[in-house]
Amino acid sequence: MRISPGAILLAVATILGAPVFARADAVKPPDVSTVILSLSPRTVRWATVHKHPEPADHDLYYHVEVIEKERASPPWQFKRLAAHVVVTADALDRSRLRRKAKTYFYKDIEFRIAYRAWRAQPLMQQEAGVCHTTILECVDAADNIRP
Repeated sequence: MRISPGAILLAVATILGAPVFARADAVKPPDVSTVILSLSPRTVRWATVHKHPEPADHDLYYHVEVIEKERASPPWQFKRLAAHVVVTADALDRSRLRRKAKTYFYKDIEFRIAYRAWRAQPLMQQEAGVCHTTILECVDAADNIRP
């Protein structure tokens, strides 16, 4: 059995703790953005935009997750107001405050589960849940419907 010199060099460098250079492809970051929905001295509410319209998939809407956080609290203390809201471009624009605030990006597991459930619905049911006003109005309306 013949071992190549490159393999020997790599093994020696690894044992001695020398840096080993390997080719790494750049990973495209997720296309996620935030929209400030409301801002007060105590709290900030924002929408994390996870999905943009994709006409090729017959999806003409934005898909967002809505978060509320007390401004003085640590980053891990937050309230998820909605895991998934489907909004039109006009509703997203009407919801946007033109002010800046510190936001955080949280794991999107709940969003992905809710998004998959929405995609699995028949088209008529998908259309029925689309927000056409503002995101906070739609979240408040959904809270009033739940038992």
